[in-house]
Amino acid sequence: MTADPGAAGQWIDPALLAQLGVQPAQATLLQFSSAFCAPCRAVRRVSGEVAALLPGVRHVEVDAESHLDAVRALGIWRTPTLLVLDAEGRVAKRATGVPGKAQLIAVLGDLLPAT
Repeated sequence: MTADPGAAGQWIDPALLAQLGVQPAQATLLQFSSAFCAPCRAVRRVSGEVAALLPGVRHVEVDAESHLDAVRALGIWRTPTLLVLDAEGRVAKRATGVPGKAQLIAVLGDLLPAT
């Protein structure tokens, strides 16, 4: 997983999030993929496993080619790109490539309430 500079702290319009299928959650893993992208499948698997493991976390995968306006608005330059969103729709982390499960859990740990 490679950090992508420039988007951390970016707030995403709730209307755009709704258009992309993002529903309210404590944290959201918003993945931008393309049809023939092998690393995208790996990100889907890792993100899905993490979302299933941590209560309050959702994984939403978006086909970049079908949502070009959103891709442009959010500065998505390659797939896979993963945006980790907090409950208010701010980008807490932006990364390209395939994240490790431990990396994702660590990032989400800062966004989720302590239990």
